[in-house]
Amino acid sequence: MVTAAWNDIFESKIGSRELKIGVDIFPSGQLMGSWLHELIPREFAEAYPTFWRPEKAVTDKDLVFIPDDKFSIEIKTSSSPSDIPGNKSFAQTATTAKKLKDGYYIVVNYEKFEPGKMPGLKKIRFGWLDHSDWQGQSGEGGQGGNVKAIAKKHKLIDL
Repeated sequence: MVTAAWNDIFESKIGSRELKIGVDIFPSGQLMGSWLHELIPREFAEAYPTFWRPEKAVTDKDLVFIPDDKFSIEIKTSSSPSDIPGNKSFAQTATTAKKLKDGYYIVVNYEKFEPGKMPGLKKIRFGWLDHSDWQGQSGEGGQGGNVKAIAKKHKLIDL
């Protein structure tokens, strides 16, 4: 499903000039991640419409398992070779969190565009992460978060 979503990005044509990604335009890593975040749930929903749907509400995980929400999945993407980014809220204890941080995760790492080279997928991982597996960026002004190294190593499997 992840590979199909990735390939769909490069099959897409944008606008009346039908611009192609990787031929005419070379989006930032952040934009590529945003597209994956949107397309992966739709791949699942199209293949298994009675089981999966994309999020509809802010309290939903990114990929909702219709029969039992406890199996729903968050999707994290990054052009970093191995990091799993989250925002600072992933590492904070919140009394009014929009959605639970504990749960299943699909993590996708991909290459950035480089001159003369089409980017590819680097890693696809899956597993369960607890709220305590996240650490906030140090410093008062930091807004980032990341998964602790021990959790990345032992709680996520490469697909």
